[in-house]
Amino acid sequence: MPDAEPSKYAENQFESATRGRFPLMSEVLADTVPRATAAVGGNLMFTAVLANLNTAATSWTTGETALANAEAAQPAATFAFEDKMASLTRKPDADTSSPLETWDTTIRSQVAYQGPTYMLLLPNGRETVTTGSWEDQLDALRDLGIRLAAQAAKPVLVTLGVTVTAFATAARALRSAQTATKANLETAREAQEAKRLTASAALYAVIGQGMVVWSGTSSLVDTLWDVNILRRVAQSVPDAPADTAWDAPNRTLSTTAMPAGGSRLEAWRTGPGGMPELLLTAGPGQTSVLIPATITFVPGGLYQLWLVAVNSKGSSLPGPVQNWTAV
Repeated sequence: MPDAEPSKYAENQFESATRGRFPLMSEVLADTVPRATAAVGGNLMFTAVLANLNTAATSWTTGETALANAEAAQPAATFAFEDKMASLTRKPDADTSSPLETWDTTIRSQVAYQGPTYMLLLPNGRETVTTGSWEDQLDALRDLGIRLAAQAAKPVLVTLGVTVTAFATAARALRSAQTATKANLETAREAQEAKRLTASAALYAVIGQGMVVWSGTSSLVDTLWDVNILRRVAQSVPDAPADTAWDAPNRTLSTTAMPAGGSRLEAWRTGPGGMPELLLTAGPGQTSVLIPATITFVPGGLYQLWLVAVNSKGSSLPGPVQNWTAV
């Protein structure tokens, strides 16, 4: 006999609707927490479930920020590494050789082109260090530095070996950083998934408590949450903020109006080091974000600040950037 289909009460709609949709959970919590707090009006029967919901929402917001920063760090680290590797064959201008061309020319100035020593150092010419996987190229750069350092009778090549080794070491460090950001991103996603389940249970408990308390006036349950948020499957990501204003004395980043499709704003920055960082997410409908004093700016540091609009579908493109030198 087939299993009976579970009733709608047996399914936690918060969990099923937000599965694989972190932005939707953010939207639900941002809307439901203040709505539920106002609806219960201090009713002591809601104390425990509302406390659990607030704890889950706070944890979710912290994880949301960590995940957003992990997502931003990964492509930034990838770009830094790949740009470093690309710089090996990139000419600064039409009249200047690339580093690899310069290395090759230096080697040819010391040994016969395609002679035994040249073939030892660059068995496949310049392609010795530019073909294969990233790991192959990094290993080839390391090995070239080692072979050059072994040319004790030719100081010019030994000196070149120092240069090549420095390049290889820097590239390897960037590769390690890129790998670390991938691991950090996966860890952040796993942690946020656990928080999603906790938040789903907390939301479900609040609605369940509402059904107990208001069993005779069940319409009041609808005051606890907006069911339409869970049904916004067809929603598109919002437009980007049209303008951005940075009020440094008051530490406020704002836009004149919430972009079309947006429900909340995120405040982002880059500063010394150049890594994008999510600072804070504003409440529903707020067109300004107050940066708390716990977030510091290095005096004299050049910062770029911008806003991103978010909704249950995802995030917009960045809005206009404000440049600011911290004081």
